[in-house]
Amino acid sequence: MACSAECKVKRQPVSISRYSEPGAIADLAAHLEHNNVSAIEIETPDGSLKIVAMAGGQAPAAQRPIEAAKAPVKAGDILARAPMAGIFTAAHPQRPDRAVRAGQSVAKGEIVAFVAAGPVLVPVIAEKAGTVSEIVTETGALVGYGSTLLKTET
Repeated sequence: MACSAECKVKRQPVSISRYSEPGAIADLAAHLEHNNVSAIEIETPDGSLKIVAMAGGQAPAAQRPIEAAKAPVKAGDILARAPMAGIFTAAHPQRPDRAVRAGQSVAKGEIVAFVAAGPVLVPVIAEKAGTVSEIVTETGALVGYGSTLLKTET
């Protein structure tokens, strides 16, 4: 039965326990491998889980240390967020000289960075006009959907 526009969908919080069963982890890992994605991080109100695919049964070549949590970002300070989960890159691979830098002015709707997932490269769009005060994420870092990537001072 199709749901009409008047249908109300109840969204219930998802618990991290939903993803901690071996079968669920195996399914997620299989989807990662099938789609050439090397890692996924899932965060819920009650916890988080990170799955990293191992190449040929070997541990990943380089693991970045877990960084201490930074101060929360005020909504007014956010210049750009990740449009999807993937690997952050500050510049297009064919135009590395055009990376956005701190202190640079950008217009609303301007492409300011990219997020890659396998062969797909998705542009990161400035949510508003402003001056870049900080590039929050390093090129090559795994980011989640909606992660703050660039900040501006309000």
